[in-house]
Amino acid sequence: MDYSRYERIRPLIPSEVPAAIEELLANPELRAAYESLGAALPWEQLSHILKDCHSVADFKTAFSAGLVRHIMKLTCRSVAPLQGTEVLKPECAYTYISNHRDIILDSAFLNVLIYDAGFQYPEIAIGDNLLVRPWVEKLVKLNGNFLVRRNLQGREVLLAAKELSSYMNDAILEGIPLWIAQREGRAKNSDDRTQPALLKMLSLGGSTRSFVDNLRSLNIVPLTCSYEYDPCDYLKAQEMQCKRDIEGFKKSPQDDAINMRTGVTGYKGRVSFTIGQPLNSLLDNYDWVSIPASEQPERVAEIMDKEIHRNYTLYPSNYVALDMLKGSSDNSKYYTAEEQAEFVKYLDGQLNKIVLPEGVQRDEDYLKDRILEMYANPVINHQKALAH
Repeated sequence: MDYSRYERIRPLIPSEVPAAIEELLANPELRAAYESLGAALPWEQLSHILKDCHSVADFKTAFSAGLVRHIMKLTCRSVAPLQGTEVLKPECAYTYISNHRDIILDSAFLNVLIYDAGFQYPEIAIGDNLLVRPWVEKLVKLNGNFLVRRNLQGREVLLAAKELSSYMNDAILEGIPLWIAQREGRAKNSDDRTQPALLKMLSLGGSTRSFVDNLRSLNIVPLTCSYEYDPCDYLKAQEMQCKRDIEGFKKSPQDDAINMRTGVTGYKGRVSFTIGQPLNSLLDNYDWVSIPASEQPERVAEIMDKEIHRNYTLYPSNYVALDMLKGSSDNSKYYTAEEQAEFVKYLDGQLNKIVLPEGVQRDEDYLKDRILEMYANPVINHQKALAH
């Protein structure tokens, strides 16, 4: 690959790694952030280890993977081994596309789980709007992230989309696996839907005029992320009421930082990631010549969604939330009275954390229903996927 074509968005290459590590080790903000997580390895010892890193993979193994395992141990009841890997071919590079729950941990957990399953670390797509400090860009590129450029205008939008798609196609040809979320931003209500616009962007870098054939070249695999608890659920509900009641409301960079910190440090309960059937095999079930080109992105998005929804791991909290939302006991066979009481207590605690801006009247019923929807929607979508 000609990396010079992608200077703005690509991860670091091996020749750039030692200097980047030296720069980051001298950064007091990074040290403070690391030490605040209570990692077992002292900073001085970590610094010594990192100076022997000469590639992104070295850095991930020496630094990132250990830190993510620490977060798993600290904030999760359990993290299941990666499910569904039997459909993957070791010699093939895949583009993993998943639902999006957590700004940082969806991809961070995947990196560790897929490495533990015997596969190569994927490079990770991250929006440049999340680079809240100058040193953060250096860190994420050292960690094998490539940038999705946001907040562009006019012709820049198309040029950036072509650049990103071209990079991803070149990476797959080079045997480099990738991960990207199914949509821009997290699904605040957990109604996970693949954006057709994302699929259109991915197809831009292909070598044919066929939308579907261009997607085939990326070896896309649907991936499902399931968390028993979302520590950012109250922040998402808070944001939804602000958007409803404050005209033109937008999250600030500080809000993003709070969401990232809460997602990393908050309790997640049980966690499970599941690999779905490769998209190429699912596409074979359709006669794409007979489907109008204008309808194909939406149709492929629906195929992706069904596979992601089919592979949810559902927990008692999901079923309790659905019954509370509907005012029924239809799903009571999936939880005990103790599990129901535990979720109600959790819900009350999360609602109590919500702080609305001055002048915004708290709508308790609205906030409660929004959090319940976050846990109920995976059940609803899972049941629909299995029924069809």
